[in-house]
Amino acid sequence: MKKYLIITAFLVSLVGCSEDFLDKEPLDVISSKSVFEDESLTEAYLYKLYDYLPSGYGDTGYGKEYLLSSIVDESRTKSGWIASNTTIVPGFISPTNNPIGIWGKSYEGIRRANNIVNSLETSSLDNNFKTRISAEARYLRAWLYFDLTRRYGDVPLITVVQNLDDDLLVSQTSRADIYAFIDTELESITENLPLKSDIPSNEYGRINRETAWALSSRANLYARNYPKAAASAKKVMNSPSGFTLNNNIDELFQSDRGDSEVIFEVLYAKPFKGHDFDRYNLPPSLRSDWGSQTNPVQELVDDYEMAATGLPITDPASGYDPTQPFVGRDKRFYATIVYNGATLKGKEIDIVYPDGEDALLKSGLHTITGYYIKKYIDESLPFGPAFGDSKISWKEFRLGEILLNYAEAQNEASGPDATVYEALNEVRMRAGLPNLPAGLSKSEMTERIRQERRVELAFENHRYFDLIRWGIAEQVLHDKYFHGMKITRDGSGGLIYDPTFEVNNRPKQIFLPKHNLFPIPQGEIEKNSNLEQNPGY
Repeated sequence: MKKYLIITAFLVSLVGCSEDFLDKEPLDVISSKSVFEDESLTEAYLYKLYDYLPSGYGDTGYGKEYLLSSIVDESRTKSGWIASNTTIVPGFISPTNNPIGIWGKSYEGIRRANNIVNSLETSSLDNNFKTRISAEARYLRAWLYFDLTRRYGDVPLITVVQNLDDDLLVSQTSRADIYAFIDTELESITENLPLKSDIPSNEYGRINRETAWALSSRANLYARNYPKAAASAKKVMNSPSGFTLNNNIDELFQSDRGDSEVIFEVLYAKPFKGHDFDRYNLPPSLRSDWGSQTNPVQELVDDYEMAATGLPITDPASGYDPTQPFVGRDKRFYATIVYNGATLKGKEIDIVYPDGEDALLKSGLHTITGYYIKKYIDESLPFGPAFGDSKISWKEFRLGEILLNYAEAQNEASGPDATVYEALNEVRMRAGLPNLPAGLSKSEMTERIRQERRVELAFENHRYFDLIRWGIAEQVLHDKYFHGMKITRDGSGGLIYDPTFEVNNRPKQIFLPKHNLFPIPQGEIEKNSNLEQNPGY
């Protein structure tokens, strides 16, 4: 069977015919063999595969303008009609309705990756060129399988291009074997990828060697292969590229490329590829329509410690003052949350109920928790950005996460040794916090690591999967309304802070045991009798 790759569609004006016209290949397609005998076409085909990486800012199609943070205890989405509120939070995900399902798109990407890897095996192109392109395709395939298995569990493992005359009824491979495949793939391709520091500026955004180590660290952490997760994280930490934590957290999340902390990022640049995060998330005073979708909850705000003491606000010795709740907190709080009195785009934000310009529940455009998100908001954009104006890159892997991956994996593998303390204290120091106390037990260190992941990685789409892999998602999420901050004025013009305000005008969160896995799409079950649906669906 001859295969064709559609590169682009165009109109052909026929000015004449010949008898052999119908024997010619179509003019708007290029044969697969031709693509993989041409370096430029091969690169173009690879770059299209990069589009299958997830958009961390969310699918901005109708009803999906939210981060995964809005289906856990980080935030709520404001609008009742958005899918997080209509389907996910109330526990209505089903085999026929899963707004955050990725099955079909992931397997499209896997087929493209397989086509690259398989076709280059017989290509006559330069071996060095083929080796790097194949390594990138194998990395991207490994990423897609990682995302599939962490969501669905057992999934079909397909590593060759399937044709219509092949057996298409592929059974599922166990999650453990999928993780083993990912680990083997990453181990075998790392030396074929350049270090980030060796990638020229015109190739920035392509996979580097440290990205493969970073995915190995994350995937092995999920797979509970803790020694390997720690070892892979250590390779990133010791890389010749010299990654360093950016002491200016605001600057880190304002960058659109090239921050010293970032290992791999998805780049945006209008008109080629922009996103809409600012338009969907700015407070109403900075955006007259659409915005305010990601509203942080009080539970997250309360988890930012006091900077001077490094103690939680519930500790009487922390120095926390409930009449000035936003004073003296962890630096990450100020880089992440827009609170009453915070400055955004040079404007002081007034969230005092009921008449502050950006007040809680003032209208359908306003916050439902008393907070707005600051992380990823582009301070350089004008008020009221248009669709596609946002250019802040999505930082899929950064050193902050890798240090936390190392600490967790090493603590699980060997207990809280000195290197665990060093990794965590490096993250805490950047946040303006004192070092952890000495002498923590393994279980105490586990809780400290989870606390650091909670605040360091807020709104970076880790929390949902962390709660599931730790086995505590039901405990943290099920049958819960979360809370916000209602601020009112007293008779003398002072402010009264109520952090017990229940956000109950949106669905109560339901998280049942079955929700630890996504349902396999019903259409796939009907097409393939060898697939088994996940329990509970």
